[in-house]
Amino acid sequence: MSFRSSSVTGRITWNDDMLIEILLWLPTKSLTRFKLVSKHWLSLISAPQFSHLHTLRHLKLQPSLILHMRASQFFYFHPLVDGAKLIPYHFTIPNPKILSSCNGLLLLQSDYPQKDYYVYNPTTKQSKNFSLTNNDHKYTIVLGLNLAFDPSKSPHYKIVCVRGAERSPSSALQYCQIKVYDSNTQSWKLCLEPFIAYITTQFSHGVHWNNAIHWENHPFHHLYFDLDKNVIQRLPYVQTSCPARGEGTACHFHLQESNGHLHHLMIMSELGDKSIAVLKLTADYPQWSLKYHDRLGWFQGTFRILNFTSGDSKETRTLVFHVPGKITAYKFLDRSFKQLVDLTNQTFYQEDALQFDSRDVHQFGESLAPV
Repeated sequence: MSFRSSSVTGRITWNDDMLIEILLWLPTKSLTRFKLVSKHWLSLISAPQFSHLHTLRHLKLQPSLILHMRASQFFYFHPLVDGAKLIPYHFTIPNPKILSSCNGLLLLQSDYPQKDYYVYNPTTKQSKNFSLTNNDHKYTIVLGLNLAFDPSKSPHYKIVCVRGAERSPSSALQYCQIKVYDSNTQSWKLCLEPFIAYITTQFSHGVHWNNAIHWENHPFHHLYFDLDKNVIQRLPYVQTSCPARGEGTACHFHLQESNGHLHHLMIMSELGDKSIAVLKLTADYPQWSLKYHDRLGWFQGTFRILNFTSGDSKETRTLVFHVPGKITAYKFLDRSFKQLVDLTNQTFYQEDALQFDSRDVHQFGESLAPV
């Protein structure tokens, strides 16, 4: 490809290296359109090496959200953009259920026409099917599937599958094992010999951070599976200051990764008066440190955290939450509120009811990462 200048300076010849360097700086959505310029551009932008380099250049982008509403109705939502609104999002997979999200990729389950599993890029809409192979007839119950993907370290992803064995109805414990799928080898590997967990332990909706999958299990110990060491361990216990249980009191907990850190958020409510505590876990896991403890004031009805953004600057540290009828942002810097979306004019709105729960929200950063 060449560009001919009309000036007397002569001719400037574009080579692929120059073109790639320019394309690497462009936003992801622009590149999806530029694939249509020519077959050559399509080949360059679709190359796995280009996708990986572009992802590395754009690691610091604030993630967007996909909100799940009823059956298979989904919305794209970027809370930090002025004029934020819910935009309908359509998957290329029939009747999907989002099991996990991690750094631009989603883990999906589709039950029609049969139960299938996919790794899916919501930006490029590329998908890859995988099967849950299991030769162990004892561990037949899938307790959780979680995605692990860190493009800053590798272009390959892993899927963590926690399985449980059949147990007697009277038992409060069950035997579990963990298998891991590696997209590099395209195979499953038994990574953790059987261990015992309470039947109430949640192994779904895990949060990937520090090359480990973390599961929120309040009021019990949070657990995490270390993918480097192939061990499951407890997180430090979170000391809560929830009001004593009684009429009009409630606590809501939320575990989330943001800006390279793991955060534990607690919403405490007493007769409608709500406050929030944000704690951050240090990288070597010794303890949680309290970052914020703010009184939010009185809100009618149930309160759900949708997203917490912990940017490099204080101006970007924001809590996005949902109460019946609206989605609101709270800035920690000046303790101000801003309504982002009025839900009362949506067809799915129901008075005094939540439209979204915390587990209906899935982060994703726009990415060209191949699946």
